[in-house]
Amino acid sequence: MVSPEVLRRHSLFAGVEPSLFKDLAMIADEVVLQAGDWLFKEGDEAEALYLLESGKVDLKINLDEAGTRHADLNTLVEGDVIGWSALVEPYEYTLGAVVVADAKAIRLDGLSLRRMMASNSEMGYAIMTRLAAALGERLTNLRVQFVSLT
Repeated sequence: MVSPEVLRRHSLFAGVEPSLFKDLAMIADEVVLQAGDWLFKEGDEAEALYLLESGKVDLKINLDEAGTRHADLNTLVEGDVIGWSALVEPYEYTLGAVVVADAKAIRLDGLSLRRMMASNSEMGYAIMTRLAAALGERLTNLRVQFVSLT
């Protein structure tokens, strides 16, 4: 379990009713990650959403069917959300995530979080709005990267 106060400080939960943070904390654990560890690989079942507390994680896309060659798409840092696929059907990670600098993250169980969001529509709306904004920012950054290649 993670302290409700730690979760309250994360921007993903802005707008969430304060009384819900104890329940959120019950489905969260802190994980320590070493450089080279994979949080998940592209195509894996999306079991968890991660909040990066420290370190760096690269998002990677498979370049072959076997998943043996990858390209880096983005580097995530403290405060970033990783594994949004845990909240969106078909609950399968669309990219891989590998730790490139020792890290700590909060791991939220995806199924439990989805159930909480479904039972409290205001909470679900607040989280999905923040998640959509984060994903929009990532897409904008990718667009800038692609434009700079021309």
